[in-house]
Amino acid sequence: MIRRFALGGLLIAALCVPAWAGVGLSAGAGTLGLGLTLSAPIVPGWVDARLLVNGGRITRHETTDGLRYKGRAHFRNAALLADLYPFGGIFRVTGGVYYDDNRVDLTGTPVNGIYTVNGYTVPAAAVGPVTGRITYARFAPYLGLGVGNGARPGAGFTYGVDLGVMWDRPTTTLNAPGAAYDPALAAEIASVRAQIENQANRLKAYPVISVSLGYRF
Repeated sequence: MIRRFALGGLLIAALCVPAWAGVGLSAGAGTLGLGLTLSAPIVPGWVDARLLVNGGRITRHETTDGLRYKGRAHFRNAALLADLYPFGGIFRVTGGVYYDDNRVDLTGTPVNGIYTVNGYTVPAAAVGPVTGRITYARFAPYLGLGVGNGARPGAGFTYGVDLGVMWDRPTTTLNAPGAAYDPALAAEIASVRAQIENQANRLKAYPVISVSLGYRF
């Protein structure tokens, strides 16, 4: 789906920009991973279009209630953005939409062969592997501010700095095979899942910060 989104953006850019004049290509990094950006002028000096594709992975460990959790965030996202330069300089106001295929995979293993879930203690063998996942709605609106010169007349090096917010809705799953045979354990697992989703909901407005460097053709 990201590939289709990216190809669609390239087609739009090709139709809007004669001979690809002033098109810039850059690489960057930020809170949505490592990425590539294609910039093209729509109204030179005033309105540009950007197509972004990001990816990457981050792993974090945390121990609580006798469980050692591993969370692995997978970044896979693409965006089609419009940059408005209200003063004709490098300051820009940006709006657009992200295709959000990001996710977080969760695994929990017992520290001492015993699971303690919300105070409910049970042998690890009776629980099985605890696994979970946080996923997001596929399309998320974006609004932000920044500076950049990715699509300007003339060849040269380009840069970009962006600060904005992507609004999305997380969904959390958490599973333990033993919960199918233990109603009390199932209730505790459901409670933990609700706690994780409540924390994830704090990032419905996900901060997007990025920097990039590239070249304009």
